[in-house]
Amino acid sequence: MNARYSLLMTLTLLLVALVPLTASADVVQWEGNGHYYEYLSPLVTWEEAHIIAENRNVFGSPGYLVTLTSQAENDFVYNMVLGGDAPPPAGDPWIGGYQNSDHSEPAANWHWVTEEGFDWVNWAPGEPNDWDEQYGEMYLQFTPGGGGMWNDHHSLNPKPMIVEYSNDVVANEESSWGAVKSLYR
Repeated sequence: MNARYSLLMTLTLLLVALVPLTASADVVQWEGNGHYYEYLSPLVTWEEAHIIAENRNVFGSPGYLVTLTSQAENDFVYNMVLGGDAPPPAGDPWIGGYQNSDHSEPAANWHWVTEEGFDWVNWAPGEPNDWDEQYGEMYLQFTPGGGGMWNDHHSLNPKPMIVEYSNDVVANEESSWGAVKSLYR
């Protein structure tokens, strides 16, 4: 394990332990799948959001950054959890999609943190675009343009997050964190 990764993990775990994470809204259940969703307003990197989400639980269900696998789920989360086109108070939140370092084009190699199939997408026009190639736009967020569409983004700008809770769709640590860990260069 390299020193940079060890330091990042230590700092992130310290952040999880010391920073109170209060929700900006209540936990909301979607009848479409029975999962719970929560908007959290602390501004963190995507990597920190991933770790924070996986260290939370609601009603005994483990958390993870939200995975949006259908138009109906995306619409519910965007409208009921995030509040629709009203600008989020702390910015456009992270969601649980990431692109591993084996990508060669903006739309290739996207994954969900739960390892569910990345079959349905809701990219904003012109996205994904790897606009900031210097830092790599390898993380998913709701687009600042509204409408519940997605944007690829780098992790240097801290953002809030949306956490999903479920007992039936949870990746094991090796599949989700192992894939994200490969992003550190």
